[in-house]
Amino acid sequence: MRRIWRWKCISLMIGLLLGAASCIQVHAQEEVSKAVVFLMDASGSMNTNDPERLAVDSIAQLVYTLPSDYKVGFVAYNSAIAAATDLVGEDHRSEIMNTAEAVAYSGYSNAGEGLASAVAALMEDSAQEKSIVMLSDGEILMSGESATNEAAMLYQAAIEQAKDSGITIYVIGLGDEMEDSDNAIFEAAKSTQGQSYYIDQALEIQGAIDAILMQELGVKQSTVAIVDTEGGQETVSVDLPYAHADKIRVLLTSSAPIQNLNANFHAESANQINGVRYSLIEIEEPFESHLDLHFEGTKGSQVRVNVIPEYRVIPKVEIDYEEGILPTANLVFSFYRADNVSVPLWNEEYFDYTPITATIGGDQQELLLRSGCLAWSESTTEQHTYEVLFDYSALPVNVMGANRITVDVEPPPVPLVEEPHEPNYLLIAALVLCVFIILAIVLALVLYRTKPKPVPVSVDDRPEPGKYSYVGKIKLYITRTGSGYDIPPLSYSLFRLPSGKVISLQEILEECGLEEQFPGSEHIYFKAGAARSLILTNNSDCTMIRNREILMKKKSYSLAVDAKVDVSFEDEISELTLQYKV
Repeated sequence: MRRIWRWKCISLMIGLLLGAASCIQVHAQEEVSKAVVFLMDASGSMNTNDPERLAVDSIAQLVYTLPSDYKVGFVAYNSAIAAATDLVGEDHRSEIMNTAEAVAYSGYSNAGEGLASAVAALMEDSAQEKSIVMLSDGEILMSGESATNEAAMLYQAAIEQAKDSGITIYVIGLGDEMEDSDNAIFEAAKSTQGQSYYIDQALEIQGAIDAILMQELGVKQSTVAIVDTEGGQETVSVDLPYAHADKIRVLLTSSAPIQNLNANFHAESANQINGVRYSLIEIEEPFESHLDLHFEGTKGSQVRVNVIPEYRVIPKVEIDYEEGILPTANLVFSFYRADNVSVPLWNEEYFDYTPITATIGGDQQELLLRSGCLAWSESTTEQHTYEVLFDYSALPVNVMGANRITVDVEPPPVPLVEEPHEPNYLLIAALVLCVFIILAIVLALVLYRTKPKPVPVSVDDRPEPGKYSYVGKIKLYITRTGSGYDIPPLSYSLFRLPSGKVISLQEILEECGLEEQFPGSEHIYFKAGAARSLILTNNSDCTMIRNREILMKKKSYSLAVDAKVDVSFEDEISELTLQYKV
């Protein structure tokens, strides 16, 4: 049974009124509507490949992770269509889960009729971006050869319809029969520019769904906790850096039942939906960043907690004119809640230095977000108007609403030319005397030597110790040093470290016998994480890159086995690559 409960917390909001320095118009661009259908193989073979019905959890993971601007549908097939829903908005997604949970695994596999039904539902909808996520554990198979051939022909026809209609299909192949990449089921992905994913067992469906959501659909989510449950009460406490978000979804998924979920936070309202192996909390307009979760998990299982934040925004611009040989217009773009333009967004340190691509008058510029603002300057001698288009895709949150603004730039006023007049020689003499006095004072201060002030001792900024045990080792490949010496590859074993210890990269390098200096390494820390992971915390000014992702300062990252991180140190000379191995 699902329980839906709501609560409200009254809060007083003080609006900060911002004035504009120029005449501007903000155009709320029509949002790009999106639609996704989850197509599930419900044939009898799924009883063998998915005995615990983890596919249903995967449907919940997809349905509840998608942002509010998505419509979602569901189709299940066996010998015929076993279940189907219309495309629905965010307020009716629980209806899809009711339908999915009622589906039984039985009969043959008529993927042709299933795909045709999913394609037809999308073709009838007006969404501009359409996708199908298909889960199958085998070939098309009916009771006889004629019926099988007919289903296969219908499958190919549905693929052509999808291709002609701009529908992208992503296929997840489950089990031994799908190990062959030439399996005809995968043709749906190949022909529609989608991707295919092969997984050996149902426990891996979750990872494939995550890859589709983040890499293919561009949905922003973050895993804030992975809890190895002991069968009793579990607690997760996190501080979320999503001030003034319109909505935050907290999704808990597990391979075993989750029970007695309770949450503590302050928000305008909230919804909770409880499934068997998943639970969802939808938080509308959170008032503060802290979130406490309490739940009971099945002993020996693992519960993952994902957070999906979303914002509806509207951009503004302020223009400050600067006189000179070439007059300059200094533009500062900032972003506000679409339903309350007095509330600024993304001015927390968490969002600083996030690149946002702005197309300004047809030219693309990559601007860095600082305190919620983007700065841009241009020389201007005449009045002109142009549009600025923002690409929010690099932000770690899901953004909807306006992404363009019309800017009217005016040249600075022409200064008044004063009539020439007789110079005031007395005033000039007084100014010259003042200059000599100031120079004498400055010279005296330079000659007066004072004792240097003591340099304050730096405060250790180590993160809090963890509770997990270390495994594996760190491989170090030093590619450049300040001295220019070549250093062979190094290996540092983590097994010898106690579970609660936090160790810096500098300490690791020193224990490897290096005397070379690597500035900033003393503020890069490691501690053991869950599921044999290694938690890296970057409190330095070093440039760190993992798989083309810049690791931000003051943030922590989970390194899976075989993860590589490239480090360019603060001296802008020394470089190394580290790899976490088991």
